[in-house]
Amino acid sequence: MSSTTTAAGRGSGPPVLCVLDRAYRGAVEAQFFHALYGLLDLHGQFRRVDVALRGAAVTLAVEEDVYRPSVRLGTMTLDTLPDYRGSVRDLVAEDFTVFVDRDAVTALGFDPQRLVAGTVLLDPAELALRWPEYDQVWFV
Repeated sequence: MSSTTTAAGRGSGPPVLCVLDRAYRGAVEAQFFHALYGLLDLHGQFRRVDVALRGAAVTLAVEEDVYRPSVRLGTMTLDTLPDYRGSVRDLVAEDFTVFVDRDAVTALGFDPQRLVAGTVLLDPAELALRWPEYDQVWFV
């Protein structure tokens, strides 16, 4: 066990809330590393890392039956793009709490029942009330 890891498998760093407002930041450019992937790496360094998806970023937590992380560029199909929904599922599986802004979900016309299993749907004010639980709030 490293000196920065507790018995529970979490790091000794402060509890952190990571807020994502923007959904896509250049999927082609970020195909090997994106914000959600990076958060998985932080998991072992902090006592607690939770994620809040707001604005257009709530779409990352909406399940779709036909979603394929690929794009056609001319005659080439690039199929190594990030699977953001898969990353949200990975975060939940690694015991991250993933909050999803209820107002943004409904404003964008999505059914809250279609969210990735294990995510937590919250009103925006409810999320703000939780901020004092964290030593740091990052806007990723």
